[in-house]
Amino acid sequence: MTKLRLDSWKSIAKYLDRGQRTVQRWHAENGLPIHHFGGPQGCVFAYPEEIDAWLEGFTGQQAQQNAPQIPTPDAKAEKARKLAALASEMYASRSEKNLSSIAALYREALDEDPYNAVALVGTANVMISSVLLELMDSSVAYPCALEALRRTPQLDTQHPDAKCAAAFLKMAVERKWRQARMGFDEVLDDQPQNPLALAGRAFLHVSDAELGDAFLWAWEAWQQSPLVDSVRILLCWIKFLAADSEEALELVGQFKASGSSGPTIAAIQALALSQSAPRELNVRQIESIAAEFPQSNTLQGILGYAYGISGQTQKASQVLGAMQEMCERKKRNYSYALALVLMGLGRRQEVIPCLETSFEQGSIWSLGFRSDPILKPLRGDAQFEALLRKLGSKPQTQAIDQAKFLPKKLSFPAPTVASGSWMGSLDDSSDDLEDCKESGAA
Repeated sequence: MTKLRLDSWKSIAKYLDRGQRTVQRWHAENGLPIHHFGGPQGCVFAYPEEIDAWLEGFTGQQAQQNAPQIPTPDAKAEKARKLAALASEMYASRSEKNLSSIAALYREALDEDPYNAVALVGTANVMISSVLLELMDSSVAYPCALEALRRTPQLDTQHPDAKCAAAFLKMAVERKWRQARMGFDEVLDDQPQNPLALAGRAFLHVSDAELGDAFLWAWEAWQQSPLVDSVRILLCWIKFLAADSEEALELVGQFKASGSSGPTIAAIQALALSQSAPRELNVRQIESIAAEFPQSNTLQGILGYAYGISGQTQKASQVLGAMQEMCERKKRNYSYALALVLMGLGRRQEVIPCLETSFEQGSIWSLGFRSDPILKPLRGDAQFEALLRKLGSKPQTQAIDQAKFLPKKLSFPAPTVASGSWMGSLDDSSDDLEDCKESGAA
């Protein structure tokens, strides 16, 4: 039987119900079967059955290419590993500005692999850092951190970062001071320069009002992670707690000049200003700082306190009313901020319940209640003293701490404004923790 033949581009295009240029492109790019009389330059012709076969194969190939590709479990795990590795690299220099991006990368990694240990531990530490930088409320961040650690595979809970996160939550949430200290110390036994564990020990010494030792640990943590805002903030806060407002302001100025920003370091600056003279000028400066970060409840509380102690009671009362309304509406951790305004207004009996709530909610500020200069007038109050007895492990573990790690002398000077170089000499500081075990066997 003679084959039906399509002669010319026009007849082929008509058969395909397409334009001639489209048919010619299909031939050139996709192999549409076309023949020529007398060689490549001769007239074209085609056979319908060959065109039909080509169409069937071409459409099948296109459908396969356009079909959604379902990644294999190995491919998903590899993608999760890469995302978690990138997030961990960014976490090494975490700040207020990049923390949300880091959290998103860890979240994406967990979407690919819910059991990726690096992403789970990283998420826990990001939640903790978010509380320290006042980017998240502790009532939201800490449960997320606890759940991330709960889901971490058993073998990976021994990773130093996982141990540090667990120890921090023992301190801030469960208030199990001895277990927290043991967790940080276990990491430092193997990694004496681990910045997370060093910072954790600093916080424990803050809770015990051992501010000299706290500064030593924070300083060493800063040396290991000089770009991390939360460690910089810790150094400034310790100076404020030590009632050295001038030094705290000097540190804040140095760190802000090197790029630190955000509501927490601004809050430390405002706290130090509230304890410095001239009061009237400082109130105006605190107003400016609070206006820069209107979302910071702590800064609003400091502003209310500054109004109160400067005699501007009407403004302080307005701040208090606005914060109480916001606290009731959003159910957030405003307790320390409310306590500050009440202290400024001299309503001390109303302060204690706020401080107790702050302690129960795991506010990072509650670790400083023993030393906080603003709360000093409460010393001797039976309720306040009862609250302080829940805070820290002092004095039972003080001797143990000093014997195990702390050197008798600092090999680098504590920063002083008068010296003109708040960083001091760092040349001899690298062996501090190595020498600790040989110092002061109490």
